[in-house]
Amino acid sequence: MMKMRKVKSRLATFCRPIINLMSELLGLPSIDYLEAQLQQKTQELEQISAQQRAIYRVISKIRASLDIETIFRTTTKETCRLLGVERVLVYRFSEDWGGQFVGDFEFTETGWDDFRKLSKNTIWNDSYLQEHQGGRYRYNETFVVENIYRAGLSQCHVEILEQFDIRAFATAPIFVKQKLWGILAAYQHSQPHNWQTSEVKFLTQVAAQLGIALQQAEQLAEVEQKAKDLQETGQQQKILFNLISEIRESLDFDTLFKTTAKEVRKALECDRVGLFRFDPDSKYCFGEFVAESVLPVYSSVRLKKVRDNCFGEQYAIYYQQGSTQVLTDIYNADLKDCHIQMLEQFEIKAQIIVPLMLGSTLWGLLCIHQCENPREWTDKEIRFVKQLAAQFSVALEHSNLLAQTRSQAEELSQTLDALQEANLKLENLARIDGLTQIPNRRYFDEFLEQEWRRLVREKQFLSLIMFDVDHFKLYNDFYGHQAGDQCLFKIAQTAQKIVKRPADLLARYGGEEFAVILPNTDKEGTSMVAAEIQSAVKDLGIPHTEVEKQIITISLGVATMMPSIDQTLQELILEADKALYRAKQQGRDCSIHFSIIEQEGSI
Repeated sequence: MMKMRKVKSRLATFCRPIINLMSELLGLPSIDYLEAQLQQKTQELEQISAQQRAIYRVISKIRASLDIETIFRTTTKETCRLLGVERVLVYRFSEDWGGQFVGDFEFTETGWDDFRKLSKNTIWNDSYLQEHQGGRYRYNETFVVENIYRAGLSQCHVEILEQFDIRAFATAPIFVKQKLWGILAAYQHSQPHNWQTSEVKFLTQVAAQLGIALQQAEQLAEVEQKAKDLQETGQQQKILFNLISEIRESLDFDTLFKTTAKEVRKALECDRVGLFRFDPDSKYCFGEFVAESVLPVYSSVRLKKVRDNCFGEQYAIYYQQGSTQVLTDIYNADLKDCHIQMLEQFEIKAQIIVPLMLGSTLWGLLCIHQCENPREWTDKEIRFVKQLAAQFSVALEHSNLLAQTRSQAEELSQTLDALQEANLKLENLARIDGLTQIPNRRYFDEFLEQEWRRLVREKQFLSLIMFDVDHFKLYNDFYGHQAGDQCLFKIAQTAQKIVKRPADLLARYGGEEFAVILPNTDKEGTSMVAAEIQSAVKDLGIPHTEVEKQIITISLGVATMMPSIDQTLQELILEADKALYRAKQQGRDCSIHFSIIEQEGSI
């Protein structure tokens, strides 16, 4: 046999030149040429496959976080590493279509430090992009330049690029909710770069996924901000409600004044709060501060007499009509010099002044002072001060107190309900997978650990089903990632209809893999559930023309344990995973229980 092989090898070596010569005479490709072509095509296919795997890993990492900084860091780092370029940055447009870099990652060669000035927080306003509101990027076009000196760029454009030592670049637009948000840019500084089609395609795909991740992160940020605003409003409303109760119950005006000043300063975090009372016989030209709460670093105004004839003659009537004065900076408010001098006596830089009424008579003023620096007062703060002043006035005129108290209590209840709803949404968002709308891996881990501990005590069965989509990469490659996302969503919703006991849990384990936790369920019951899920997914009839069965199927691995202190839940996961691997080995579209593998003796 060995001699025969040697004879064949020598014969092939001898005949190859003759066959190549005959092919040349006949005008046909030679064997050497065909072998080289085959080898080149094989390498290209392997490269495409590797790139698709890399894209899937990058997309998974980007989608795994809802923190914008983490998303930027992951995107730039992974893109820079996989493209093998010197820097990758995320550029965000501003309202005037200028903008700045909000995320970056660099790979620096030794001795090449000159391009460090192009980094995060660098502002770059391109007049062309501003004039054309995003230019080519509005139409979802990429911009690729291998050498800035041979690309026909305008001289001013080249000069800008030279400022940042850029020699070549590839850029792709980032869209959030169909609106141009920014650009994902790859830069080469040390030398020109021959951008491959696959590299540009990779950059485009990452930019598209970055837009989706940013949309999810912004939605979370909006919910968190609403929850924060509701919480702040709830705190202020709670302080207001408590003050109203004290105002209603207190018969000691000194206590009432001190409590009001202290709580208002605490709620607004300002430097001083004072209650000023007019002398009834002064025609609003004379009065004093009867109560205050002030930081120790500023002087006290309590019991200080203030005379201001100008106020009584010109401004008192406006306060009687309910006017409020809001000054963010006393030096930019067009005040008279005498007025500024009086405010300077009390170290005031900004203030809110609200009237306190006794019936239809102006009793005094509620004064909110900022002494350290000017301050932009928010509508919420002004509204809070007005509400408090109104309630204080009601205390002076007690007839409408009950109606006002009920109104504020109802408002507080609504605010607290809204806050509770916002917190519930936040909790669900942290536990639910954004794509499939079923519990995520984080909640799966928490739930499995909780059920493991419970069933250790109760000495009952705990089963786990792990399944994933057969040939899902082929499906993604052929139909696209959007179709792949829709496929995963349909499978998740279909399996959820099978896993309907309140004690059970279906979760997305990662990528195209799912897991089902079945407490108090033995081997037979778990196998039935697995069969139902397998059948239901096949009944969906999701077309997959790239495989033998022409439809999407799943493979399932099943494991059952009676938890004990001598075991760990990781063992249960490992058994289910081994069973899933065996199901894949046996041709997919089947369900394997780990106990069968044990019986075969091949664990």
